[in-house]
Amino acid sequence: DKMIASHPCPERDRVIAMIVSRILEPQPKLALSRSLNPETQTSSLSNLLELNDIDENDLYSAMDWLFPRQESIEKKLAKKHLQDGVMVLYDLTSTYFEGRNCPLAQFGYSRDGKKDKLQIVFGLLCTLEGLPIAVEVFQGNTSDSKTLTSQINKVRKTFGIDRVIFVGDRGMITQTRIQED
Repeated sequence: DKMIASHPCPERDRVIAMIVSRILEPQPKLALSRSLNPETQTSSLSNLLELNDIDENDLYSAMDWLFPRQESIEKKLAKKHLQDGVMVLYDLTSTYFEGRNCPLAQFGYSRDGKKDKLQIVFGLLCTLEGLPIAVEVFQGNTSDSKTLTSQINKVRKTFGIDRVIFVGDRGMITQTRIQED
């Protein structure tokens, strides 16, 4: 919790509740807000975190509050779990959209088989044990290999690690990309 915010605050507690829920019982924000509400709670989580009457908008607001802290949290995770010469795992996936309001949503290679839908691509950088360290969202038409350079730069410049071994699939780590980076 201290990596999210050094001092307790309602937003931090809501983020913690979302993390715990994602691990124990994944559910949409509306269902989670109902399970935390005193009249309809389904666990002791809201009591433990001292969450009062909250709704799904409070959870979305907490996510908005969290976004500017992403780089700081990632640096703290990297400092704790990565060191020079480390092996990291990196992979990508995508998700499609039904709407048209996301500025990153583009037509691209659809892993979901939804070629007629806009999508975003996101990459996850993990320790060898699978602990997530960083996530980045890319435009939906970004090819896998084009994301690698930003991840190498993140590890080197943002996390201060000079020597790293990237593990990814052959569609991402191409010979051309290796020679460039």
